[in-house]
Amino acid sequence: MDMHTFCRKLPKIELHAHLNGSLSKSTMLHLKRYFADSGFEDKSNIFFDEFQIGAGDSRNLSDCFQVFSIAHSLTSTPEALEMATQMTLEEFNDDGCCYVELRSTPRDTPYMTKHQYIDTIVKSMQKINARLSIISRFVVSVNRSHHVSEAEAITNLAIEYNKKYPDIVVGLELSGEPTIGRFEDFVPSFVRAKECGLKISLHCGEICNSEEVISMLNFKPDRIGHGTCIHPSHGGTEDTWATLCKIKTPVGEL
Repeated sequence: MDMHTFCRKLPKIELHAHLNGSLSKSTMLHLKRYFADSGFEDKSNIFFDEFQIGAGDSRNLSDCFQVFSIAHSLTSTPEALEMATQMTLEEFNDDGCCYVELRSTPRDTPYMTKHQYIDTIVKSMQKINARLSIISRFVVSVNRSHHVSEAEAITNLAIEYNKKYPDIVVGLELSGEPTIGRFEDFVPSFVRAKECGLKISLHCGEICNSEEVISMLNFKPDRIGHGTCIHPSHGGTEDTWATLCKIKTPVGEL
């Protein structure tokens, strides 16, 4: 067996897959054809080379977040979102993933509400879980650049769908542009989610901000995303590193 085949067959888990950041070129072409065939206006103006970001790419963090708008424009209807979810999970399955946590921020579009957004993803996951061997779960995302009222509405949806589909909706996360918004503003929503049984994941230490890192670590989330700037040799401090070592929260997402 050659190394490529071995790596594909090797069982894997994926704990940090943003749906709109995981769309392959094939999936995006499929979605563009769907919009063209359905008569919807396609505003993506997509350039695949711009969407895909790899090693050595010179774009900064803000540029990378702007790229997500391309994918968002291609998942703006329930039908497109369902296709994107199922095709992405099928690709993870083909790549040997036995467990994957997809995450996405429910949003209102001209064609669906936040409620329809999360419902579409959940129902799509159920279909895939019944058809393929892969186990998929949904972590609902709160975008820290949005208003607190938006976070509260999304938290309500996450709690509602966790109660209805506890085997699909398993957690709530804070993500988004790390230079915008304050973690403290979203703490009440995450406290409420934790009290209702949802697991908590926080994008933490993506940039050098030791005060916020300490605040997030003291919240004791179930998992940390990124954690790039926690160790002193990578922009963190002795305090941030010591706090992480003390609470032993897994840094399970890169």
